[in-house]
Amino acid sequence: MKEVTQWFLQRVTGFFLFLVLMVHFYIMHFEDHSAIEHASIVERFSNPYWITFDIFFLAILSYHGFNGLWRMVIEYIRSERLLKVVQILIIFLTIIIFSFGTFILLK
Repeated sequence: MKEVTQWFLQRVTGFFLFLVLMVHFYIMHFEDHSAIEHASIVERFSNPYWITFDIFFLAILSYHGFNGLWRMVIEYIRSERLLKVVQILIIFLTIIIFSFGTFILLK
């Protein structure tokens, strides 16, 4: 992917993260204090809207975080061999964390 595209997607995901985080904070901290109780969470996870919302949150959070890490690795690691190993590790971790989070949400 071109650097300009990655830069642009980093800003877009940052904007959406801000919006989604505001919804998250409102629901979890301001709307109802029972929102963090087990029964409330189970009820919320039975709603397909909230599952979709949380998967979207997880996807943009994963992309934004690991793309930022990717950009730092490219900037600071000079050894081509080490760079390739670290990039593969980042891709692997991104897939594992996103898959595990999605599994938990759909369980």
